[in-house]
Amino acid sequence: MTTNNQERERWTDEKLDKFADSVALDHEQFRQELAELREGIAETKDSVDGLRITAQALLQLAAQHQQEDRERQEQMRLINERLDVQQGQIKVLLEKLLGT
Repeated sequence: MTTNNQERERWTDEKLDKFADSVALDHEQFRQELAELREGIAETKDSVDGLRITAQALLQLAAQHQQEDRERQEQMRLINERLDVQQGQIKVLLEKLLGT
């Protein structure tokens, strides 16, 4: 009977040792995966920050171009108004010269 108890204790000790080793490995693997996850999150955050900065810069450029377009349109409108006035003046001068 003593042999049977000793075998059972040894078997249990071996199982416990294996279980302890397994838990230690799982714990270390978990720590490594957690570290990798944190690193991935940091990289993702950096990427998102980079995209945010790029988007802001693009929006600023777009706003600047839009403002420049408005200014060009206003300049064109003023030029067209001046041309209309000058055409009217030329027409009046021609009518005076031609006597019509």
